[in-house]
Amino acid sequence: MKTRLLSILLLLTPVPALAAGLGNEPSLLSSALKMVAALGVIIGLLLLFYAASRKGFGFLPKQRDGAIKILETKALGGKKFLCLVSVRGEDLLLGLSNERIECLSKLSSGTDFPETLQKQLEEDAS
Repeated sequence: MKTRLLSILLLLTPVPALAAGLGNEPSLLSSALKMVAALGVIIGLLLLFYAASRKGFGFLPKQRDGAIKILETKALGGKKFLCLVSVRGEDLLLGLSNERIECLSKLSSGTDFPETLQKQLEEDAS
């Protein structure tokens, strides 16, 4: 990280000297160099902010570990959704609408969807 910062500073050092040495005449080169320098500073600050947030300095909220985890959500249209939720190791398929929340099915964690569907169809047929 320090080598990147040092190389950026070394690249940007000649920019003010070059821009000042051109005189009062506005030129495309001096404007482009100023723009590149400003862009470099902004990108450097963004990378610094990102690195600090990854190290845990508290800039971005961290995801908390809890008993309830939302595994997946699918929109059905309007304000209706299907939501797959894990509660204490058990997977639940919930139907969410504007008026209510309904548990559609309890899924076992180790099975795939086709297996669960086949079991459900066999139970409904009998």
